[in-house]
Amino acid sequence: MKMPRRILSAGFTLAEVLVAVAIFAVAVFAILRLVNQNLQLVRMMQQQRPDLGALADRTLTEPTEGAGGMLRVQFGDAPMDVDFGGNEGRAAGALYPDANWWRDIEPLDETNGLYRVTIHVEETIAGEPQEIILRYLMFRPDLAEDDASGTQTQ
Repeated sequence: MKMPRRILSAGFTLAEVLVAVAIFAVAVFAILRLVNQNLQLVRMMQQQRPDLGALADRTLTEPTEGAGGMLRVQFGDAPMDVDFGGNEGRAAGALYPDANWWRDIEPLDETNGLYRVTIHVEETIAGEPQEIILRYLMFRPDLAEDDASGTQTQ
């Protein structure tokens, strides 16, 4: 008796095709998710938000008029800032036209130069006002010496 011949056919089984399609679909969705995350990151990076570190630096090292070039801090004010529209900034060229900032500096111990600094930033985002507050301690013994010697604080 003769054995039936098997016909050898080249191709893939249905199970192999389904596995390949599933792997391809998972890879496509993973790539689309990464693209979406990158687009959101780019949108966030394009928004110009005030840098609180730069404002803190301005508070610490802002020079005053006179005082022999000594660096002084202006207490309890909203300084004129060309980058902020709310702080008398340039109307057309302000980086943050819908934002303003001010600072409160209060001495904790006037004899050793320890001060509490609070920086307030108000900005309008999508028509809604938002406030950001940064608080830190500042150690400036040079200011304490000036205050003790009777130099007027600005």
